[in-house]
Amino acid sequence: MSDVVSGSAESAPATPASGRNPRRAAARAVTGAGAGAASQPTPNPPLPIEAMTSRQLVRRAQLIEAVIDLVREVGPGVIQMRDVAERSGIALGTVYRYFSSKEHLLAVALCDWQERLTRRVLMPRAGDEDEAGEDLTERVMSYVRKEIRGFARNPRIAELMVQVHVSSDPYARDALARMSAIDDQVFEKLLEGVPAERAETIRYALGAVLMNSLTGWVTGGTSLADMTHQIESVTQLVLEHAADPAGS
Repeated sequence: MSDVVSGSAESAPATPASGRNPRRAAARAVTGAGAGAASQPTPNPPLPIEAMTSRQLVRRAQLIEAVIDLVREVGPGVIQMRDVAERSGIALGTVYRYFSSKEHLLAVALCDWQERLTRRVLMPRAGDEDEAGEDLTERVMSYVRKEIRGFARNPRIAELMVQVHVSSDPYARDALARMSAIDDQVFEKLLEGVPAERAETIRYALGAVLMNSLTGWVTGGTSLADMTHQIESVTQLVLEHAADPAGS
């Protein structure tokens, strides 16, 4: 298993990206979270990933796997940093060297989980479905349905998505900005041929409906079937005239 390494928090220069993320904006609108964020203290900066040794990168990956496992078992709300340290076999002080806070760790874990889906779109493996021959609506709907299936199989990851997207932690927001950038790459491929301005609107609309629908589902306001119907219906609607500059 992992090495047990003691250590204390280290200061290292870091500049978290603010980024604009439509899913986070939609979640704030639904939950009303984010009030008073300016009064919250800024967490200690973590060790930058580019400054980590190969051994540190391995430990960081083990911590991410540990927190994803814990989220699937008990949900994100009750997890503590000490739980992650115990699950991974890595000292608590080392956890705080790599992640400034629980919210930062959860956001990075969510980003890692989401990347596993998006990589299948950006770099399909042999045997994966061939989407090259599909039209625009089919391509996007296929991706959206994969996202829905992923959350349906892992409902506590959906809870994590909602929780993280209303975080005011600057390093959590930095991780979300990275996830948003990866999403942009995916939709650039999926929306190939769509005018750039229209593609940006589509990405925002689909991100917003996903976040709102997930929030309704994880808070008990809607069923999985209703959530799926909402997301698919809005997706089909916004794509109906996606490639038509006149919108007619």
